[in-house]
Amino acid sequence: MEMDVEGVDQISSLPDALLSRIISHLGISESIRTSILSRRWKNIWKSSSCLHFDTNFLTKSRIDIYERGASFRNYDRKRLYDEISRATGLVERVIDSHETKLVFCSISHIEDNLKSGLVERLIKNLKEKKLIEELSLVCEKLFVSDRFQCNLPPGIFFCRTLHVLELKGYRLKDASPFESCRNLVTLRLDSVNLDDKTLSRVILNCMFLEDLCLCSCTGLKKIEIHDKKLKSLKLNDLDLEGVDIEAEGLSILVLNSVSCSVNMKINTPTLVEFGFCSDGTGRLQKSTQIYSRIIDILERCCGLLQQKPNNGFVNCSNPFGQLHTLSISLALDSQMEQHILDHIFRLCTHLQKLCISIPPNNTGPSDWELPYPTFMFWEKRELHDSITHSLKLVKIKGFCGKEEEIVFAKHLIRKAPMLRRFVVECGENCSETGARETLGLSLEPRASVNLSIVLKPEMLAEEFQCPQIDNATQLRSAVFFASYEHSHNM
Repeated sequence: MEMDVEGVDQISSLPDALLSRIISHLGISESIRTSILSRRWKNIWKSSSCLHFDTNFLTKSRIDIYERGASFRNYDRKRLYDEISRATGLVERVIDSHETKLVFCSISHIEDNLKSGLVERLIKNLKEKKLIEELSLVCEKLFVSDRFQCNLPPGIFFCRTLHVLELKGYRLKDASPFESCRNLVTLRLDSVNLDDKTLSRVILNCMFLEDLCLCSCTGLKKIEIHDKKLKSLKLNDLDLEGVDIEAEGLSILVLNSVSCSVNMKINTPTLVEFGFCSDGTGRLQKSTQIYSRIIDILERCCGLLQQKPNNGFVNCSNPFGQLHTLSISLALDSQMEQHILDHIFRLCTHLQKLCISIPPNNTGPSDWELPYPTFMFWEKRELHDSITHSLKLVKIKGFCGKEEEIVFAKHLIRKAPMLRRFVVECGENCSETGARETLGLSLEPRASVNLSIVLKPEMLAEEFQCPQIDNATQLRSAVFFASYEHSHNM
Protein backbone atom coordinates (compact mmCIF):
# COMPACT_ATOMS: atom_id res chain seq x y z
CA MET A 1 0.00 0.00 0.00
CA GLU A 2 2.83 2.33 0.87
CA MET A 3 4.49 1.74 -2.50
CA ASP A 4 1.25 2.47 -4.31
CA VAL A 5 0.87 5.80 -2.54
CA GLU A 6 4.42 6.81 -3.40
CA GLY A 7 3.94 5.80 -7.03
CA VAL A 8 0.81 7.88 -7.61
CA ASP A 9 1.33 11.02 -9.72
CA GLN A 10 -0.95 13.32 -7.76
CA ILE A 11 0.19 16.50 -9.49
CA SER A 12 -0.94 15.30 -12.92
CA SER A 13 -4.44 14.76 -11.56
CA LEU A 14 -4.83 18.46 -10.85
CA PRO A 15 -7.12 20.55 -13.09
CA ASP A 16 -5.62 22.04 -16.25
CA ALA A 17 -6.08 25.56 -14.94
CA LEU A 18 -3.98 24.80 -11.86
CA LEU A 19 -1.27 23.01 -13.84
CA SER A 20 -1.14 25.97 -16.20
CA ARG A 21 -0.74 28.26 -13.20
CA ILE A 22 2.21 26.19 -11.97
CA ILE A 23 3.90 26.24 -15.38
CA SER A 24 3.42 30.00 -15.69
CA HIS A 25 6.15 30.49 -13.06
CA LEU A 26 8.75 28.63 -15.16
CA GLY A 27 10.99 29.85 -17.94
CA ILE A 28 9.96 28.79 -21.43
CA SER A 29 12.61 26.04 -21.62
CA GLU A 30 11.40 24.43 -18.40
CA SER A 31 7.76 24.90 -19.42
CA ILE A 32 8.19 23.02 -22.68
CA ARG A 33 10.20 20.28 -20.98
CA THR A 34 7.15 19.44 -18.86
CA SER A 35 5.64 18.01 -22.07
CA ILE A 36 7.69 14.83 -21.63
CA LEU A 37 6.41 14.11 -18.13
CA SER A 38 3.22 12.45 -19.40
CA ARG A 39 0.47 12.79 -21.97
CA ARG A 40 -1.40 14.83 -19.41
CA TRP A 41 1.34 17.49 -19.46
CA LYS A 42 1.99 17.49 -23.21
CA ASN A 43 0.10 20.64 -24.19
CA ILE A 44 -0.48 22.29 -20.82
CA TRP A 45 2.16 24.95 -21.46
CA LYS A 46 0.20 26.12 -24.52
CA SER A 47 -2.55 27.43 -22.27
CA SER A 48 -0.27 29.11 -19.73
CA SER A 49 -1.19 32.73 -19.00
CA CYS A 50 2.48 33.75 -18.59
CA LEU A 51 5.54 33.12 -20.76
CA HIS A 52 9.14 33.96 -19.84
CA PHE A 53 11.75 34.06 -22.63
CA ASP A 54 15.46 34.52 -22.02
CA THR A 55 17.14 34.10 -25.39
CA ASN A 56 20.59 34.30 -23.82
CA PHE A 57 20.01 31.02 -22.01
CA LEU A 58 18.62 29.22 -25.04
CA THR A 59 22.13 28.94 -26.52
CA LYS A 60 24.91 26.49 -25.76
CA SER A 61 27.61 29.17 -25.49
CA ARG A 62 25.55 31.29 -23.09
CA ILE A 63 24.75 28.27 -20.92
CA ASP A 64 28.45 27.36 -20.82
CA ILE A 65 29.32 30.88 -19.72
CA TYR A 66 26.69 30.78 -16.99
CA GLU A 67 27.49 27.30 -15.67
CA ARG A 68 31.28 27.53 -15.82
CA GLY A 69 31.57 31.13 -14.74
CA ALA A 70 33.56 31.83 -17.90
CA SER A 71 34.04 35.19 -19.58
CA PHE A 72 32.49 36.40 -22.82
CA ARG A 73 36.03 37.06 -24.02
CA ASN A 74 36.55 33.29 -24.27
CA TYR A 75 33.90 33.06 -26.97
CA ASP A 76 33.74 34.31 -30.52
CA ARG A 77 31.51 37.39 -30.55
CA LYS A 78 29.90 36.72 -33.93
CA ARG A 79 29.24 33.08 -33.09
CA LEU A 80 27.60 34.04 -29.81
CA TYR A 81 25.40 36.67 -31.45
CA ASP A 82 24.40 34.24 -34.22
CA GLU A 83 23.40 31.60 -31.69
CA ILE A 84 21.32 34.04 -29.68
CA SER A 85 19.68 35.43 -32.81
CA ARG A 86 18.69 31.93 -33.91
CA ALA A 87 17.37 31.20 -30.44
CA THR A 88 15.30 34.38 -30.55
CA GLY A 89 13.72 33.09 -33.76
CA LEU A 90 12.42 30.16 -31.74
CA VAL A 91 10.49 32.60 -29.59
CA GLU A 92 8.29 33.50 -32.57
CA ARG A 93 7.44 29.86 -33.19
CA VAL A 94 6.68 29.24 -29.53
CA ILE A 95 4.33 32.23 -29.39
CA ASP A 96 2.60 31.01 -32.56
CA SER A 97 2.14 27.58 -30.94
CA HIS A 98 0.59 29.09 -27.82
CA GLU A 99 -3.19 28.62 -27.96
CA THR A 100 -4.73 31.16 -25.58
CA LYS A 101 -4.40 34.85 -24.74
CA LEU A 102 -1.44 35.96 -22.64
CA VAL A 103 -1.69 37.98 -19.47
CA PHE A 104 2.07 38.44 -19.01
CA CYS A 105 5.12 37.93 -21.21
CA SER A 106 8.78 38.73 -20.50
CA ILE A 107 11.44 38.68 -23.20
CA SER A 108 15.16 39.06 -22.61
CA HIS A 109 17.09 39.73 -25.81
CA ILE A 110 20.21 41.38 -27.24
CA GLU A 111 20.41 44.67 -29.14
CA ASP A 112 20.86 42.91 -32.49
CA ASN A 113 17.27 41.70 -32.15
CA LEU A 114 16.19 45.34 -32.16
CA LYS A 115 18.24 46.15 -35.24
CA SER A 116 16.90 43.14 -37.14
CA GLY A 117 13.29 44.05 -36.37
CA LEU A 118 12.65 40.82 -34.48
CA VAL A 119 11.57 42.55 -31.27
CA GLU A 120 9.14 44.69 -33.26
CA ARG A 121 7.58 41.56 -34.80
CA LEU A 122 7.29 39.91 -31.39
CA ILE A 123 5.56 42.94 -29.90
CA LYS A 124 3.07 43.14 -32.77
CA ASN A 125 2.36 39.42 -32.48
CA LEU A 126 1.75 39.70 -28.74
CA LYS A 127 -0.54 42.70 -29.22
CA GLU A 128 -2.61 41.46 -32.15
CA LYS A 129 -2.83 37.71 -31.55
CA LYS A 130 -2.31 37.25 -27.81
CA LEU A 131 -3.99 40.42 -26.50
CA ILE A 132 -1.10 40.90 -24.09
CA GLU A 133 -1.86 42.76 -20.84
CA GLU A 134 1.59 42.99 -19.20
CA LEU A 135 4.87 43.10 -21.13
CA SER A 136 8.47 43.13 -19.89
CA LEU A 137 11.36 43.71 -22.31
CA VAL A 138 14.99 43.39 -21.20
CA CYS A 139 17.82 44.29 -23.56
CA GLU A 140 21.03 42.54 -22.53
CA LYS A 141 24.39 44.13 -23.23
CA LEU A 142 26.89 41.29 -23.59
CA PHE A 143 29.95 43.43 -24.27
CA VAL A 144 31.01 46.70 -22.63
CA SER A 145 31.45 48.40 -26.00
CA ASP A 146 27.85 47.77 -27.08
CA ARG A 147 26.02 51.01 -27.90
CA PHE A 148 22.59 51.25 -29.47
CA GLN A 149 19.41 53.27 -29.44
CA CYS A 150 15.87 51.99 -29.48
CA ASN A 151 14.69 52.05 -33.09
CA LEU A 152 11.18 50.81 -32.44
CA PRO A 153 8.56 52.43 -34.69
CA PRO A 154 6.17 55.14 -33.47
CA GLY A 155 3.20 53.88 -31.49
CA ILE A 156 4.57 50.35 -31.09
CA PHE A 157 3.40 50.22 -27.47
CA PHE A 158 -0.12 51.37 -28.27
CA CYS A 159 -2.40 48.44 -27.58
CA ARG A 160 -6.00 48.24 -26.41
CA THR A 161 -5.19 45.49 -23.88
CA LEU A 162 -1.67 46.48 -22.76
CA HIS A 163 -1.81 48.04 -19.29
CA VAL A 164 1.64 47.32 -17.81
CA LEU A 165 4.99 47.85 -19.55
CA GLU A 166 8.54 47.38 -18.24
CA LEU A 167 11.68 48.30 -20.19
CA LYS A 168 15.18 47.51 -18.99
CA GLY A 169 18.52 48.29 -20.60
CA TYR A 170 17.09 50.37 -23.47
CA ARG A 171 18.35 53.67 -24.91
CA LEU A 172 15.39 55.82 -25.94
CA LYS A 173 16.26 58.53 -28.44
CA ASP A 174 12.72 59.93 -28.31
CA ALA A 175 9.21 59.15 -27.07
CA SER A 176 7.78 58.04 -30.41
CA PRO A 177 7.29 54.36 -29.39
CA PHE A 178 4.84 55.62 -26.75
CA GLU A 179 2.64 57.66 -29.06
CA SER A 180 -1.08 57.29 -28.26
CA CYS A 181 -0.47 54.94 -25.32
CA ARG A 182 -3.87 55.73 -23.83
CA ASN A 183 -4.35 52.37 -22.14
CA LEU A 184 -0.99 52.17 -20.38
CA VAL A 185 -1.52 52.36 -16.61
CA THR A 186 1.86 51.21 -15.25
CA LEU A 187 5.28 52.05 -16.68
CA ARG A 188 8.59 50.87 -15.24
CA LEU A 189 11.89 52.05 -16.72
CA ASP A 190 14.95 50.26 -15.31
CA SER A 191 18.50 51.16 -16.42
CA VAL A 192 17.05 53.06 -19.37
CA ASN A 193 18.97 55.91 -21.00
CA LEU A 194 16.79 58.89 -21.89
CA ASP A 195 16.84 62.67 -21.55
CA ASP A 196 14.47 65.03 -19.75
CA LYS A 197 12.50 65.91 -22.88
CA THR A 198 11.93 62.27 -23.79
CA LEU A 199 10.66 61.45 -20.30
CA SER A 200 8.26 64.40 -20.35
CA ARG A 201 6.91 63.35 -23.75
CA VAL A 202 6.50 59.73 -22.61
CA ILE A 203 4.42 60.85 -19.62
CA LEU A 204 2.41 63.18 -21.85
CA ASN A 205 1.69 60.39 -24.35
CA CYS A 206 0.60 57.99 -21.60
CA MET A 207 -2.33 60.20 -20.68
CA PHE A 208 -3.91 57.75 -18.22
CA LEU A 209 -0.69 56.66 -16.52
CA GLU A 210 -1.18 55.97 -12.80
CA ASP A 211 2.01 54.17 -11.74
CA LEU A 212 5.50 55.32 -12.79
CA CYS A 213 8.80 53.81 -11.62
CA LEU A 214 12.26 55.05 -12.68
CA CYS A 215 15.18 52.94 -11.47
CA SER A 216 18.89 53.50 -12.23
CA CYS A 217 18.06 55.54 -15.34
CA THR A 218 20.79 57.64 -16.96
CA GLY A 219 20.73 60.82 -19.04
CA LEU A 220 18.22 62.60 -16.80
CA LYS A 221 19.11 65.95 -15.24
CA LYS A 222 15.81 67.28 -13.96
CA ILE A 223 12.65 65.29 -13.46
CA GLU A 224 9.62 67.48 -13.99
CA ILE A 225 6.24 65.83 -13.47
CA HIS A 226 3.01 67.83 -13.52
CA ASP A 227 0.23 65.27 -13.68
CA LYS A 228 -3.15 65.12 -11.94
CA LYS A 229 -3.82 61.44 -12.72
CA LEU A 230 -0.57 59.92 -11.44
CA LYS A 231 -1.16 57.93 -8.25
CA SER A 232 2.20 56.27 -7.57
CA LEU A 233 5.74 57.54 -8.27
CA LYS A 234 8.89 55.63 -7.36
CA LEU A 235 12.36 57.02 -8.07
CA ASN A 236 15.31 54.74 -7.28
CA ASP A 237 19.05 55.28 -7.63
CA LEU A 238 19.02 58.55 -9.58
CA ASP A 239 21.62 61.34 -9.67
CA LEU A 240 19.75 64.52 -10.57
CA GLU A 241 20.14 68.29 -10.58
CA GLY A 242 16.49 68.98 -9.83
CA VAL A 243 13.12 67.42 -9.05
CA ASP A 244 9.81 69.19 -9.66
CA ILE A 245 6.76 67.10 -8.74
CA GLU A 246 3.31 68.66 -8.92
CA ALA A 247 0.79 65.83 -8.61
CA GLU A 248 -2.49 66.55 -6.90
CA GLY A 249 -3.69 62.94 -7.08
CA LEU A 250 -0.42 61.28 -6.03
CA SER A 251 -0.93 58.92 -3.09
CA ILE A 252 2.40 57.02 -3.08
CA LEU A 253 5.83 58.65 -3.36
CA VAL A 254 9.10 56.74 -2.90
CA LEU A 255 12.49 58.42 -3.28
CA ASN A 256 15.30 55.93 -2.71
CA SER A 257 18.93 56.83 -3.34
CA VAL A 258 17.90 60.03 -5.08
CA SER A 259 20.65 62.65 -5.11
CA CYS A 260 19.42 66.13 -6.02
CA SER A 261 22.19 68.73 -6.18
CA VAL A 262 20.24 71.92 -6.90
CA ASN A 263 16.59 72.09 -5.89
CA MET A 264 13.63 69.90 -5.13
CA LYS A 265 10.00 70.94 -5.38
CA ILE A 266 7.35 68.53 -4.15
CA ASN A 267 3.65 69.38 -3.99
CA THR A 268 1.54 66.30 -3.29
CA PRO A 269 -1.40 67.31 -1.06
CA THR A 270 -3.10 63.88 -1.11
CA LEU A 271 0.01 61.83 -0.30
CA VAL A 272 -0.82 58.67 1.69
CA GLU A 273 2.47 56.74 1.56
CA PHE A 274 5.96 58.28 1.58
CA GLY A 275 9.30 56.47 1.54
CA PHE A 276 12.76 58.00 1.64
CA CYS A 277 15.20 55.73 3.35
CA SER A 278 16.93 53.05 1.30
CA ASP A 279 18.35 52.22 -2.10
CA GLY A 280 16.72 50.03 -4.71
CA THR A 281 18.04 46.82 -3.19
CA GLY A 282 16.76 47.55 0.30
CA ARG A 283 20.19 48.21 1.81
CA LEU A 284 20.49 51.12 4.21
CA GLN A 285 21.70 54.41 2.83
CA LYS A 286 25.45 54.84 3.44
CA SER A 287 26.24 57.89 1.30
CA THR A 288 26.87 60.96 3.48
CA GLN A 289 25.74 63.31 0.70
CA ILE A 290 22.46 61.49 0.06
CA TYR A 291 21.86 60.91 3.76
CA SER A 292 22.26 64.63 4.48
CA ARG A 293 19.85 65.38 1.67
CA ILE A 294 17.21 63.13 3.27
CA ILE A 295 17.53 65.02 6.54
CA ASP A 296 17.44 68.35 4.70
CA ILE A 297 14.23 67.47 2.87
CA LEU A 298 12.52 66.17 5.99
CA GLU A 299 13.53 69.29 7.90
CA ARG A 300 12.02 71.54 5.27
CA CYS A 301 8.88 69.46 4.84
CA CYS A 302 8.36 69.50 8.60
CA GLY A 303 8.98 73.25 8.83
CA LEU A 304 12.10 72.98 10.99
CA LEU A 305 14.14 75.11 8.59
CA GLN A 306 13.08 78.56 7.40
CA GLN A 307 11.79 78.51 3.83
CA LYS A 308 14.22 80.52 1.70
CA PRO A 309 13.19 82.39 -1.46
CA ASN A 310 13.66 80.33 -4.64
CA ASN A 311 14.91 77.30 -2.74
CA GLY A 312 12.54 75.10 -4.70
CA PHE A 313 10.45 73.82 -1.80
CA VAL A 314 6.72 74.32 -1.75
CA ASN A 315 5.63 76.17 1.37
CA CYS A 316 2.84 73.83 2.40
CA SER A 317 1.30 74.15 5.87
CA ASN A 318 1.04 70.39 6.35
CA PRO A 319 2.48 68.30 3.49
CA PHE A 320 1.94 65.06 5.44
CA GLY A 321 -1.60 65.70 6.65
CA GLN A 322 -3.12 62.67 4.88
CA LEU A 323 -0.12 60.36 5.26
CA HIS A 324 -0.89 56.80 6.43
CA THR A 325 2.45 55.06 5.74
CA LEU A 326 5.95 56.48 6.21
CA SER A 327 9.33 54.82 5.62
CA ILE A 328 12.40 56.89 6.47
CA SER A 329 16.03 56.61 7.48
CA LEU A 330 16.78 58.26 10.82
CA ALA A 331 19.33 57.92 13.62
CA LEU A 332 17.32 57.75 16.84
CA ASP A 333 20.32 58.85 18.92
CA SER A 334 20.55 62.17 17.05
CA GLN A 335 18.84 65.14 18.69
CA MET A 336 18.15 66.80 15.36
CA GLU A 337 16.58 63.67 13.92
CA GLN A 338 14.57 63.13 17.07
CA HIS A 339 13.14 66.62 16.49
CA ILE A 340 12.31 65.68 12.91
CA LEU A 341 10.53 62.52 14.04
CA ASP A 342 8.61 64.46 16.68
CA HIS A 343 7.43 66.95 14.05
CA ILE A 344 6.41 64.05 11.81
CA PHE A 345 4.25 62.67 14.62
CA ARG A 346 2.71 66.12 14.99
CA LEU A 347 2.03 66.65 11.28
CA CYS A 348 0.99 63.12 10.30
CA THR A 349 -2.25 63.06 12.24
CA HIS A 350 -3.45 59.94 10.34
CA LEU A 351 -0.18 57.98 10.50
CA GLN A 352 -0.83 54.24 10.82
CA LYS A 353 2.38 52.54 9.66
CA LEU A 354 5.90 53.73 10.46
CA CYS A 355 9.09 52.05 9.27
CA ILE A 356 12.43 53.47 10.46
CA SER A 357 15.77 52.30 9.06
CA ILE A 358 18.65 53.23 11.35
CA PRO A 359 21.86 53.91 9.37
CA PRO A 360 24.73 51.56 10.30
CA ASN A 361 26.93 54.61 10.90
CA ASN A 362 25.44 57.89 12.02
CA THR A 363 26.83 60.30 9.42
CA GLY A 364 24.08 62.84 9.78
CA PRO A 365 24.41 66.53 10.67
CA SER A 366 25.64 67.72 14.05
CA ASP A 367 23.14 67.67 16.90
CA TRP A 368 21.23 70.55 18.33
CA GLU A 369 21.90 71.55 21.90
CA LEU A 370 19.24 70.62 24.44
CA PRO A 371 18.96 71.66 28.10
CA TYR A 372 18.61 67.98 29.01
CA PRO A 373 20.25 64.66 27.99
CA THR A 374 19.27 63.15 24.63
CA PHE A 375 17.67 60.08 26.23
CA MET A 376 15.13 62.36 27.97
CA PHE A 377 13.87 63.81 24.69
CA TRP A 378 10.65 61.79 24.38
CA GLU A 379 9.81 62.25 28.03
CA LYS A 380 9.79 66.02 27.48
CA ARG A 381 7.73 66.02 24.29
CA GLU A 382 4.03 66.53 23.85
CA LEU A 383 2.04 63.36 23.14
CA HIS A 384 0.66 63.81 19.61
CA ASP A 385 -2.63 62.52 18.20
CA SER A 386 -0.88 60.23 15.72
CA ILE A 387 0.56 58.25 18.64
CA THR A 388 -2.58 58.21 20.77
CA HIS A 389 -5.19 57.72 18.03
CA SER A 390 -3.88 56.22 14.78
CA LEU A 391 -0.49 54.47 14.98
CA LYS A 392 -0.97 50.70 14.46
CA LEU A 393 2.29 49.27 13.09
CA VAL A 394 5.91 50.21 13.84
CA LYS A 395 8.98 48.54 12.36
CA ILE A 396 12.55 49.53 13.21
CA LYS A 397 15.45 48.10 11.19
CA GLY A 398 19.11 48.27 12.21
CA PHE A 399 18.27 48.47 15.93
CA CYS A 400 21.41 48.46 18.11
CA GLY A 401 19.91 48.77 21.57
CA LYS A 402 21.39 52.22 22.21
CA GLU A 403 19.90 54.13 25.11
CA GLU A 404 18.01 56.59 22.90
CA GLU A 405 16.67 53.76 20.73
CA ILE A 406 15.43 51.82 23.76
CA VAL A 407 13.79 54.94 25.23
CA PHE A 408 11.98 55.65 21.94
CA ALA A 409 10.73 52.06 21.67
CA LYS A 410 9.49 52.11 25.26
CA HIS A 411 7.79 55.45 24.64
CA LEU A 412 5.65 54.00 21.83
CA ILE A 413 4.95 50.73 23.64
CA ARG A 414 3.73 52.61 26.71
CA LYS A 415 1.90 55.49 25.00
CA ALA A 416 0.29 54.12 21.80
CA PRO A 417 -3.05 52.46 22.69
CA MET A 418 -3.93 51.63 19.05
CA LEU A 419 -0.60 49.90 18.36
CA ARG A 420 -1.06 46.31 17.16
CA ARG A 421 2.41 45.23 16.07
CA PHE A 422 5.89 46.46 17.01
CA VAL A 423 8.76 44.83 15.09
CA VAL A 424 12.42 45.31 16.01
CA GLU A 425 15.13 44.00 13.66
CA CYS A 426 18.54 44.16 15.30
CA GLY A 427 21.46 45.47 13.28
CA GLU A 428 24.93 44.07 12.73
CA ASN A 429 26.42 46.55 15.20
CA CYS A 430 24.22 45.48 18.09
CA SER A 431 26.38 44.94 21.18
CA GLU A 432 25.93 42.44 24.00
CA THR A 433 24.49 45.17 26.22
CA GLY A 434 22.23 46.37 23.42
CA ALA A 435 20.96 42.83 22.89
CA ARG A 436 20.04 42.49 26.55
CA GLU A 437 18.25 45.84 26.54
CA THR A 438 16.36 44.88 23.40
CA LEU A 439 15.23 41.61 24.97
CA GLY A 440 13.73 43.62 27.80
CA LEU A 441 11.28 45.39 25.47
CA SER A 442 9.01 42.35 25.46
CA LEU A 443 8.48 42.81 29.22
CA GLU A 444 7.46 46.47 29.04
CA PRO A 445 3.94 47.48 30.18
CA ARG A 446 1.79 48.18 27.14
CA ALA A 447 -0.83 50.79 26.37
CA SER A 448 -2.50 48.40 23.90
CA VAL A 449 -3.86 45.07 25.13
CA ASN A 450 -3.65 43.74 21.56
CA LEU A 451 -0.01 44.66 20.99
CA SER A 452 2.36 42.00 19.62
CA ILE A 453 6.07 42.72 20.08
CA VAL A 454 8.28 40.86 17.60
CA LEU A 455 12.06 40.82 18.13
CA LYS A 456 14.18 39.66 15.21
CA PRO A 457 17.84 39.18 16.18
CA GLU A 458 18.97 37.59 12.89
CA MET A 459 21.13 40.60 12.16
CA LEU A 460 22.96 40.52 15.48
CA ALA A 461 26.71 40.23 15.08
CA GLU A 462 27.74 36.68 15.97
CA GLU A 463 31.04 37.86 17.43
CA PHE A 464 29.55 38.55 20.87
CA GLN A 465 28.17 35.99 23.31
CA CYS A 466 26.05 36.62 26.38
CA PRO A 467 27.26 34.88 29.58
CA GLN A 468 23.95 33.06 29.96
CA ILE A 469 23.69 32.18 26.26
CA ASP A 470 26.29 30.08 24.49
CA ASN A 471 25.80 31.10 20.87
CA ALA A 472 23.74 33.09 18.40
CA THR A 473 21.35 30.21 17.72
CA GLN A 474 20.44 29.92 21.39
CA LEU A 475 20.07 33.69 21.53
CA ARG A 476 17.54 33.59 18.69
CA SER A 477 15.63 30.83 20.46
CA ALA A 478 15.65 32.75 23.73
CA VAL A 479 14.23 35.87 22.08
CA PHE A 480 11.56 33.86 20.27
CA PHE A 481 10.32 32.03 23.33
CA ALA A 482 10.46 35.16 25.48
CA SER A 483 8.26 37.12 23.07
CA TYR A 484 6.01 34.10 22.39
CA GLU A 485 5.34 33.31 26.04
CA HIS A 486 4.81 36.93 26.97
CA SER A 487 2.34 37.57 24.13
CA HIS A 488 0.33 34.49 25.11
CA ASN A 489 0.33 35.42 28.78
CA MET A 490 -1.21 38.73 27.86
